Amino acid sequence: MRAIIICLLLSVSAALPAAAQVMFGAEVGPDAFSRTKDAELDTSGEEAFAWALTVEVSSSSLYSVFGSTTPEQEIIRYLRQGIYRQELASMLLLSEKTSVPFKELAGELPKAGGFRGLAKKHKADAMELFEEGGRLKEAADQRLPLFLVLSSPTVSELAAPDSTAPVHTDEKK
Repeated sequence: MRAIIICLLLSVSAALPAAAQVMFGAEVGPDAFSRTKDAELDTSGEEAFAWALTVEVSSSSLYSVFGSTTPEQEIIRYLRQGIYRQELASMLLLSEKTSVPFKELAGELPKAGGFRGLAKKHKADAMELFEEGGRLKEAADQRLPLFLVLSSPTVSELAAPDSTAPVHTDEKK
């Protein structure tokens, strides 16, 4: 009688879905064991430069120039519109010295015929500002490596034994 009850319970439990059949979204795909290039951050892009530049300039200056609490987003937007990095740094300094908002300077830039015309319009020394902007850009470029992702060792690097290491044995001679 006990054997029949156990057989019935086993047959009923076999019809129910098992807990192992529930998918949690962390399945292994067919390409899970193939080696591909590791994903890396683009540290030469606008985002990394914008963050590096905001580190080089004081927060109060950035707020007065951009009028925003997220100056890195503003810098990214202007870089994507086609303003070069050194030109942007020079315009940032021009905006700070003349108290003209950066947005207004960026709007005037195409009409002024470039940075030299823009600086002349606001009675500033274009070459001096461009040199200072170059130093500011260079300082920001020096900070770009801070945005690098540390690479983890590959499987082959972990599995490779060190053939130069001496072999130690506990045998007594």
